[in-house]
Amino acid sequence: MTDVIDYTIVRKTYESYLKEISYCKNDKELRLVIKRFLDFLKDMYLEAVGEKLRTYIQRHIKIARNILTLMKLKYLIFFIYNFILERLVKELINAIKYFISVI
Repeated sequence: MTDVIDYTIVRKTYESYLKEISYCKNDKELRLVIKRFLDFLKDMYLEAVGEKLRTYIQRHIKIARNILTLMKLKYLIFFIYNFILERLVKELINAIKYFISVI
């Protein structure tokens, strides 16, 4: 029974982050949300037992880290920044949506 409750809580948290990431208006907001999401993922990874769940979390961590790295480097790659960032954000959103549908 607690597994069902845990997955419900995880699902609600993922849905909350999905909304926050989707509605970010500027880079600073997005960076803060991604950092909080990354902290959540790291904590969840330590608690995750199933290998499949850990694989999903690892993928989300990797994408989130890529977004943060790209945001730090944006001044060096200004001309392609928006294209790459949108692609990574969409990829993260799709990964979260897929995970939510699997739960």
